[in-house]
Amino acid sequence: MTPSTVRLYAAAIATAKIGTGFFFLINTWLIIEITGRPSSAAVTLVMTILPSLLLSPFIGLAVDRGQPARLAYRAEILRWFVLIAYGALYGSGHATEAIGYAVSFLVALGNEIQVLAWRAALIRAVPSARMLRLNALTAVGGQSGQILGAAASGIVLAAVGPVATVALTASTYLISAVLGFLVSRRLGPQELPAGAVERGPRRHLRDLSAGLRHIAARPEIGFFYGLILANMTVIFGINGMLAPFVREELRLGPKAFGQIDAGYALGAILSGLAIARLAERFGRRPILVLGFITMAASLAAFSQTQGLVPACLTYVGLGISFQTTVLALSLAQQATDPAFQGRVNASFNMLNGLAGLVIYGIVALSAGHHLYRQLYLGQAAIMLGLVPIILIASRRGRIGLLLRPAITHPKETLSYEDFDRLESRRPNQPMPRW
Repeated sequence: MTPSTVRLYAAAIATAKIGTGFFFLINTWLIIEITGRPSSAAVTLVMTILPSLLLSPFIGLAVDRGQPARLAYRAEILRWFVLIAYGALYGSGHATEAIGYAVSFLVALGNEIQVLAWRAALIRAVPSARMLRLNALTAVGGQSGQILGAAASGIVLAAVGPVATVALTASTYLISAVLGFLVSRRLGPQELPAGAVERGPRRHLRDLSAGLRHIAARPEIGFFYGLILANMTVIFGINGMLAPFVREELRLGPKAFGQIDAGYALGAILSGLAIARLAERFGRRPILVLGFITMAASLAAFSQTQGLVPACLTYVGLGISFQTTVLALSLAQQATDPAFQGRVNASFNMLNGLAGLVIYGIVALSAGHHLYRQLYLGQAAIMLGLVPIILIASRRGRIGLLLRPAITHPKETLSYEDFDRLESRRPNQPMPRW
């Protein structure tokens, strides 16, 4: 990818996330207006998890068997069309509760397709070892766009009203689709895996089974996606608990809620700009371990906060530690064959969706019991417990090779791909000399 293509891609991601920031507020507002029940906002949150929970395997298969960059910008067109229709229905008084929930589902579906498709498209376009920079850029663009959209959404809603705000939100997805189309044109047709042109239910089932076998054959994939899953439980937890924590424990208002949440985005942006250079200079393992320690310390500190300033500072720390997700994702992508990127990513997205339902359920059950400080502290203990696991696992086989990018010999360097080929050789075959 050329630098200009990378910039176009970053702009596409940032623009889409501006729309996501807008949509989160406007959809919550509209669904409560339609139903008259504040609890309907929680239902819309569940609807946003269902696409990853129910459809991820099929999305991943479509990504692996097609042109993922094209699929990514078409998903943005889907979100644009859905929101234009939603705005028209709401403006004419025909928007119902079911329609509101369906919009939440379809916009989340577009996001799921876009995320999986771009990841697969990038891994086909650049060497997997360089994905850390692109993943960090995606995180920076996404956080920047989302914080801008969230910050502006309330002002825009008050100034122009709900229908115009929905139309503005839709326009961000259309702009993202145009930028994504330009990126797709520059990437050109990407090579399809063998058998991608075949169709039929049996072929689909064989391909899905092949993806699961690929995960089983490379335990390092599960290890790094497991770290991502651990991070996602924290993100689900802080998303679900922050608002009631600010209101019930800190006794602060919505302005403080926005400021604390902005601290997280600030930390994520700052660390996203530095993560690739830090990993190159100090190594992947130290940065990964330091990230989990920072996450645990920030969660523990937040559980004891009593005011706005320390709460903001600890959320900056949480945002900084978010880059452990980016690093773990890059390592998981490097461990995965390009032909299986969509299916592997989608399989673990299903687990993330299940984790989200469990975490949101725990948060809902704890409402009114003043257990939020204990829950934050419990998350801190779990994240700290992962540190020795990472240290032990990093001394073994392929996990160690990925955390230390190459095995250096006085005459030659063994890459991950070479290591993989050598391990697959039969015992009676002579090993090549170094």
